[in-house]
Amino acid sequence: MNVIFEIISVVVSLWILNSNTVLASCSMTSPCRIVGGLPFVQPRQVHSTNGFLRLNLSVDVTELKLDWLTVRRRSYNREIPGPTWRIKPGDTVNLTLTNKLTSPEYISQHNKYQLPNHTNIHTHGLHISGMNHHDNVFVNITPDNGQYHYTYPILPYHSPGTYWYHPHLHGSVDLQTYSGMSGMIIVEDSTDFRTPQHIQDVSCPINCKHDIQLVFQPLLMYSKVAGTKDDGFAHLQVEIHDHLFSLNGTSITGSNNESLFDWVTDETNGVNNFTTNGLLNPVLNLPTGETKRFRMVNAGTASVLELYISDEHYNSACDFYEIAIDGIYLDKATPPRFGKSFLVPASRVDWLVVCNKPGTYYLKSYSPELEDISTGEIQRINGTLLTIVVTGPTTTTSIQRDLPRRPDYVSDFQDLTQSEVHGRFVIEAGSGLTLNRELFQSKEFWRYNVEVDTVQEWYLTNTDTIQSHPIHIHVNSFQVISYNPYTGPFESKSQKYWSQNKEPCFFQHKEYNESMKVPMPKNPLKYLGHDKRWKNGKGGPETIGLSQPGVFRDVILVPPLSNITVRTSTNKCRLNREMRIQEPAMNVMLFLSMLKVLAMASLICFFEQSGGFCLYCSHLFANFSSQDKTQELTILSLILKRRLAVRLSISCRSQGYESYGWWNATKNNAMVWFQLTVYYGVI
Repeated sequence: MNVIFEIISVVVSLWILNSNTVLASCSMTSPCRIVGGLPFVQPRQVHSTNGFLRLNLSVDVTELKLDWLTVRRRSYNREIPGPTWRIKPGDTVNLTLTNKLTSPEYISQHNKYQLPNHTNIHTHGLHISGMNHHDNVFVNITPDNGQYHYTYPILPYHSPGTYWYHPHLHGSVDLQTYSGMSGMIIVEDSTDFRTPQHIQDVSCPINCKHDIQLVFQPLLMYSKVAGTKDDGFAHLQVEIHDHLFSLNGTSITGSNNESLFDWVTDETNGVNNFTTNGLLNPVLNLPTGETKRFRMVNAGTASVLELYISDEHYNSACDFYEIAIDGIYLDKATPPRFGKSFLVPASRVDWLVVCNKPGTYYLKSYSPELEDISTGEIQRINGTLLTIVVTGPTTTTSIQRDLPRRPDYVSDFQDLTQSEVHGRFVIEAGSGLTLNRELFQSKEFWRYNVEVDTVQEWYLTNTDTIQSHPIHIHVNSFQVISYNPYTGPFESKSQKYWSQNKEPCFFQHKEYNESMKVPMPKNPLKYLGHDKRWKNGKGGPETIGLSQPGVFRDVILVPPLSNITVRTSTNKCRLNREMRIQEPAMNVMLFLSMLKVLAMASLICFFEQSGGFCLYCSHLFANFSSQDKTQELTILSLILKRRLAVRLSISCRSQGYESYGWWNATKNNAMVWFQLTVYYGVI
């Protein structure tokens, strides 16, 4: 075995030596294929202390070097990716974002690429308010040191998981995210009985060395990918007049007036790679038999990643189980369907990974044409994202499957009756950039008003005959219920609509001009029938682009001619700071209730023969005033080693972690939150 590894080491060393020799002769004026292969590096970490994360981010220009290629990119704090935020439920994030980009600025029409140096920030997936100074994506931070102060109160019951941040200014989102302006957010798991020990063992804050963070970014997606409409980053720069950062000004030696821009956009040169933590195909070293948690973010805006681990012969190499999608835990750790995780743009997945055999393995994205029927036309990435070198003796470590319980705002909505659903809405994607056959106008131009603390049922459809559309819903994660028969029209150019009998619809869009004589698309019903192929989540590999039923997401791919039912809880998530001050009457009531619980729990545990652990739940009712709703208050008393701990807390939730002892109440539809811990010795 040692001889084999010595041979492997010599081969790898010779390959690196040869690569370095080739790269030494490459430069900005004499380009060659970009190789990568540097050691893996985690993003820089910033974490909360005593309930607060105070953070300053500057949007600035940095030089990104990949082999011989050096490019200027917009970034956060001159880091690509930006630092990972590590926070806990109940924390408050205070962020100051300063825009150090400079004028002049390119200004175009509304709904066109423009304003490359204006910015803001979006905390993608966090269950927080979208109002001013929170996750407001309509804030516009101007260049030349414009500044904005954000405050993100993280709910005490927020789902632990993997989230991310990126710009969200209308007109420049694509450019800035392509450039590298993104980073990971981790809401950490609790370190008590709510989190299984095997999850704590591979997760921050206690075991960060096993918590592997992978931010996949389209930093080298310069050239057009065959079979798609996406022209790559270089052409996006042209469209938004990003001349100062373009590669057009660098000429290639000995060429016929060819610029570096021409070279990187030539498909045959293969500059269409995703990077991992700002590196091309970095190398991660792991010991055999050691379980790791891989947190992975698709920080692209237009590309699908289809992730798996294999050896060089595409054989299954390591065990990897999905434990969370888009920051929300699954019911059980589960091997990915068809052996790979399907990440649409902006999506995340968490894996538990263990490699029991030594060897060199590869984390790849692979997208065979067989599966196009469920994905439609969207950019699907093929390539290696991470090389994993595993050393040590062969082991037999297995992956445990139990996972933390989800909060109630992402509980199971599949079996609700129609009377328990309090609102319904249709979102129709189509050709171009329309939703419900309209272009975006402004934040004041809303189309649906949702009642807070209700379960909503939405239907996501797509009239396009070719193009898929990722759809992301802010604040509230949604559960996939079903793929339904699509019986609506299909769309051709200039928003002309046709029936499935291939006849023009009698009623056409107001913008359609009949004199244009728009032809019917070729083979328009090619993608029809997603519901039949899906088979309630039991379809074959050709359904890779369709979600499993019951999974929670905040972004989903809506393929051509599809009809998807999702449900979401519009849980109120805005803190009302004025309600943090408790009324005297409420204090008296809480004190008396606490005494009652202590007395009853003491009696029960006094007769507990084991002397170990005693669990007691007391259900109380209280009216705070004649105008307040009566809520069931649940108090959990824990007896551990002859010591009683009573934890009381109030939040805005109407249900909550009842089995974990959260005390819930609503007062005038505002949020009230505090917690009190009392220790009482039991004789």
